Amino acid sequence: MAAVKSDISSIETPISELKPAEKAYVLEGVWFRKPHGAHRYREYLEAASPIASQYGAHRVDALFWVETLRGDVEPDYICVIEWPSIDQYYKFLKDIHYRAVAPIKEEAVDKVITLHCRRV
Repeated sequence: MAAVKSDISSIETPISELKPAEKAYVLEGVWFRKPHGAHRYREYLEAASPIASQYGAHRVDALFWVETLRGDVEPDYICVIEWPSIDQYYKFLKDIHYRAVAPIKEEAVDKVITLHCRRV
């Protein structure tokens, strides 16, 4: 197995030193409502994705949870979305068209964790 290499010095940058124009990565862990949450969430993604694209969003990855190796987090679905900046993400959330489809997400998910991240 290859060794994992990381630049640990870059994770010491205080959040206050991040520039507002830096790309933002939003990681979301989603727990679906039973029994039809996954289906409703797909409907939400189909409706919300074109709106997010207008704000420069790009899905980096979408994953299904398999196993928790450490900790107690077990989401049904995980996605990472790249935004041109965190400001664009907040503008998207306030968009009138997005606000019209946001209730679909609320119907689909039981729990969600949303994290603002940056590349190391």
